[in-house]
Amino acid sequence: MEPIAVTVRGEHQWMLIHRCTHCGRLRMNRTAADDNVLLLIQLAALPLATPPVPYVSSATPAHHGVKTADRLP
Repeated sequence: MEPIAVTVRGEHQWMLIHRCTHCGRLRMNRTAADDNVLLLIQLAALPLATPPVPYVSSATPAHHGVKTADRLP
């Protein structure tokens, strides 16, 4: 089983979502008092750190690998 996400259930109850490395089954387990809080927060922030679509900031110049409509070949 590998932890893949964190969710909150009810009032302040953090739950870890695990996926079986063999069959892919998902399971939820409550977090324990001795779990590493920094790792839980890192796991919770993972979707923000790796969005499903590329993000380009308005501060990023257009010539850094991003093709705009006026720069298409």
